[in-house]
Amino acid sequence: MANKAVTFKNYEGQKYEIKLRKPRKEVKAAGICYPPENVGIAKILVNPHQDEDDVQETIIHEISHAFFWGTSEDKITYFAKTLSQILKKLDNT
Repeated sequence: MANKAVTFKNYEGQKYEIKLRKPRKEVKAAGICYPPENVGIAKILVNPHQDEDDVQETIIHEISHAFFWGTSEDKITYFAKTLSQILKKLDNT
């Protein structure tokens, strides 16, 4: 995957920028969705140094935070894992 930024808006109009870039070392996660801001662009970082399936799952996970901010980490993780598995199965058919 190319190292480029993609921007999108959630349903509340908050603009996000997502980049395939490893989060800071003190962030022990494959990705991070920074809190939405009232002004400007909120950032999402996804570690590209994972296998392709994990990158896809992490992208889904972090974008889910952008749309469902405040939803528990367990629910976001379950949703991202389930959607990633469904997409993989559909791709293999």
